[in-house]
Amino acid sequence: MRFHFSFIQHWKLWFVVSGLLAIIGIGGFFIRGLNYGIDFTGGTQLDLRFHQSVTTTAITNTLDSMHLSGSTVVFLGKGRTHAEITTPNISQAQRDQVLTTLSRKVGAFTEISTNRVSSVIGQETEQRALLAVVIAMAAIMLYMAIRFEWRFAIAGIAAMVHDVVITVGLIALIHIQLSQNFIMAVLTIFGYSITDKIIVFDRIRENLHTRKKNDSLDDLVNTSLNQVVVRSIYTSVTVLIALAALLVFAGSNIRDFSLTMFLGVVFGTYSSLFIASPIWMMWRKKEAPKKKRPRRSVDLEPEP
Repeated sequence: MRFHFSFIQHWKLWFVVSGLLAIIGIGGFFIRGLNYGIDFTGGTQLDLRFHQSVTTTAITNTLDSMHLSGSTVVFLGKGRTHAEITTPNISQAQRDQVLTTLSRKVGAFTEISTNRVSSVIGQETEQRALLAVVIAMAAIMLYMAIRFEWRFAIAGIAAMVHDVVITVGLIALIHIQLSQNFIMAVLTIFGYSITDKIIVFDRIRENLHTRKKNDSLDDLVNTSLNQVVVRSIYTSVTVLIALAALLVFAGSNIRDFSLTMFLGVVFGTYSSLFIASPIWMMWRKKEAPKKKRPRRSVDLEPEP
């Protein structure tokens, strides 16, 4: 069965939808802000040796019930008795309450030490990460400009920024606690998003070479999108199924990464089909050479 959908005919609708999503996302970012986790803010580390084997789920569920979500649990050595638990910064009274609750709900243990830990991701690391993103975007633009043309590069970067802004904004609105996994998820979204757009742009470029004189640019772009839409959707659905499994069965830290990736893949696929190509098409039309108007012949009056 051949798939056909009028992508270009309703481009104004897709832009309105994206605009609304961007407003919601930016609103969430400024109203609620990003919920920085232990990796960004530091925390309290509890070194405990349980008298019997325990599970990560039992510890994290107990801490979540005490409003200490985002805590990490690392087991040291053989077996699952020696646990290194890192929570957000807590006072001495809160620490005593945490230890009492863990002893009652998880199991008896011996406290080895309690320490304050600094943030894993400092200001310098954040600046380097931002610099890496800027360099990556510049490299992607250069690659697309060389392989295709500069209009494709600008359209691809604009759509990719669209994906990240909406995804990060919704994450801020949901108020998910951010960790190192969040940075990895955002960088992965960049890679997935631009790969999907390159596939679409490559088909448009191929069809441009075989374009007939009477074919409109709208029809060419729409035909190109219909030729790749099934492949794009199948690829995205495969990734989304794997991410959905992680959302259901993985731990809290992996779930946050999976949710960020899930949203990024959805919006990345959407922008590849509905945003990037119309941006390129409108720009191409706007800069198309205008037909030269025929010069008006001026009758010169005969000299007297």
